Amino acid sequence: MKTHSMRQLVLTSALALSLVIPQGTSMVTANNDVIVSENFDGIQNGTLPNDWKVVEGTGEVQDGKLVLQSAATNRPARVVVPLSDDNNGNYVFEADMTFVSAVEDTRWASIMYRVQNENYPYYQFAVRRGTSALNGMEFAERTEKNAWNVTETNFYKENFQYNKSYRLKVIASKNRVQQFVNGELVVDTAGASKWQNGDIGFQAVGSTVQYDNVKLTSFTGELPPVENSGALLPTEAPTDIINPPTLISGTKVTSLQHATASAMLKVDRGTDGNLYANGKRLIDQLNQLKNKKIPVLHIEQAGIEESIIEALNETQTTDVQVISTDAEIVKAIKSLNPKIRGGLVYERGPLNERGLQQIVEKVHDSGSKMVLFPQKKLSPDVVYYLHNRMVSVWGVSDDKLADQHELIHLGVDGLVTNQPGLAEKAFTQYPENTIIQRPIVSAHRGVPSSAPENTMVGYQMAFDLGADQIETDVQRTKDGQLVIMHDNTVDRTTNGTGAVDQLTLAKIRELDAGIKYDPKYAGEKVPTFKEFLQAFKGKDIVLLVELKDHDIEQQVIDEIQAEGMMDQVVMQSFYLDSMQVMNEIAPQLPIGYLFSAAVPSSYEAKVKNAKKMVDYGTLNDVTLNASYGTVYEEFITYMRQRGVMSMHWTFRSEEPFVDKLKQGLIGPITDYSQWLSESPVYLESPVKKLNIKAGKTHTVRAKAKLSYRLDNRERIDTVLYVKDNTGAVRVEGNTIQAVAPGNAQVFVKHTFEMLGEEWSLVSEPIEVTVK
Repeated sequence: MKTHSMRQLVLTSALALSLVIPQGTSMVTANNDVIVSENFDGIQNGTLPNDWKVVEGTGEVQDGKLVLQSAATNRPARVVVPLSDDNNGNYVFEADMTFVSAVEDTRWASIMYRVQNENYPYYQFAVRRGTSALNGMEFAERTEKNAWNVTETNFYKENFQYNKSYRLKVIASKNRVQQFVNGELVVDTAGASKWQNGDIGFQAVGSTVQYDNVKLTSFTGELPPVENSGALLPTEAPTDIINPPTLISGTKVTSLQHATASAMLKVDRGTDGNLYANGKRLIDQLNQLKNKKIPVLHIEQAGIEESIIEALNETQTTDVQVISTDAEIVKAIKSLNPKIRGGLVYERGPLNERGLQQIVEKVHDSGSKMVLFPQKKLSPDVVYYLHNRMVSVWGVSDDKLADQHELIHLGVDGLVTNQPGLAEKAFTQYPENTIIQRPIVSAHRGVPSSAPENTMVGYQMAFDLGADQIETDVQRTKDGQLVIMHDNTVDRTTNGTGAVDQLTLAKIRELDAGIKYDPKYAGEKVPTFKEFLQAFKGKDIVLLVELKDHDIEQQVIDEIQAEGMMDQVVMQSFYLDSMQVMNEIAPQLPIGYLFSAAVPSSYEAKVKNAKKMVDYGTLNDVTLNASYGTVYEEFITYMRQRGVMSMHWTFRSEEPFVDKLKQGLIGPITDYSQWLSESPVYLESPVKKLNIKAGKTHTVRAKAKLSYRLDNRERIDTVLYVKDNTGAVRVEGNTIQAVAPGNAQVFVKHTFEMLGEEWSLVSEPIEVTVK
């Protein structure tokens, strides 16, 4: 077997002979594993190792490195290494890669494999200099027609830095390929079926790149099926609840048979130096959970963060949540791999308004999106406050069936339980189209369906309709003032013309922002951002602020801080770089990324896309505020299972609104706040436990809370129902009749019309004991 230019003493397994390797020659060894090993030490500058070939552009060894130089996209540089033995294309190909320069961040370099005809076609692992872009890394094929076919893309946790070396690795086995950066699995595909063997090589396009420490080793193992590649959508307990909480197995649950999405693992380092989770080796636990459950690592021991990352890489665990009472531990983990989702565990402290503000600040500042509470600390108001500020809420359940129901009704996004069988049972006890709590509603530019957009009259209407958030758009004028305007020009919504950034504030304030919509709104002005803030300062509403300009981030924050309203604001933008800046200057704020994309066609592609986007949002510490046409049921479920909040735009017709609501939509952004304002928020039963003698009756009159923001409760039409009737009771209307000794769970239900559909609002069950 041929090993190219190996500059070291080699012992053959048969003869144990010392071989002196002349410069520029190859070496034959009896080692059946290593095919190529090259560190370029001793290779003369301006040459290549023996048999290596430049097939395009410029490539040569310089100072102990293979250097490829390409000045432009249409002038790539390629070097191919012909192989006399390629183990039928089943090999591990590794190399250190360093960007020296690049024309721009979209330019790239690659390691090529299964190269045909010492030229093309071939597969490659391509890496852009701007590796953190959604397509920063690729699995691609150069076809028989010398054209590109890119079938897999992903991103890395950082842009590849200049003059910093990264270890690239490809494992190719039959049609399966895994691609790694610094030991982290980044691309996993079954798309290498056309060419099953071939040479290896290196490429640079619009960049100057160094390669070193090249190693090619035969691979005789089997890669796992691609469906086990880490894009996982665990099957949960069936239910008729709209947007039910995801179920998480507690640390005492040992079976994987329950219909939970995640498993809680309490991790610490043992006296033997190994990491343990729930009393077993962490690596064993991760391998056991792989492709079955999402691991949630609860870490309270500082100093084990690097060992955690090593365990995750060793087990190829790329879908994981890390939680702690200590925000610094979460930050330390995310500094090593920012694609790991974070969460905080509530330990103590007041849950008054200031206490909740601090929780929101700590969650977002730590790069998290979730907080875990003990059940006894939660209330519907706490959950609502946090939801409205883009914080997902998980609750730790006590051990009774009633406790599972209580957490469901609190509106939590995740239910951690050591009794998953009881949670599964609770899920079955609700009627079709049950809404436990109405979704958060964001009024898009006010209420454009009833008033001129982005005007104070429209904002006040949204507030009066009970919207939870008011969405608005901010731009900067020619003289540097912040105003509210969606379009780049004032033409569509006012009686004036011109670009916002070419008009002074005084000129814009002269315009009429209402008369085009309806003469009855004549005289409405274009609001300033400060005017908008001051109108809702101290009121129980959140302002969803979209930045329509670059380089206004600090000015926006300054005006918000001047009004003392950091606790009332959520930011978003289509400009991801703007939101990255916002995260730097105001990390305690919730930040959203607006985007739109096509929906993949297959189930596997949908789940894989959901993973990619959630990883991308986690990397950039943003919520995924996608258009409603971008998200689909698997995407929505994927986010819910991982404690990720989101807002989705812009609902202007009822049919897609109903469709997404049934899929579990969390936060609709809509022109029609009134569609949801008639919906009760949740239903309250006057009693949780009832003791009654056989033959007696008891009438239940429930109240509904009509608004999250207002403490108003009214009696509404309800009926009682029993899901699993033991024969202890009968119900008719609102009356319970005790029939025979025993126990029963009786629910109060209100049926209402919304968006042309019938929905159920259900109370917590009343535990009835018949004596």
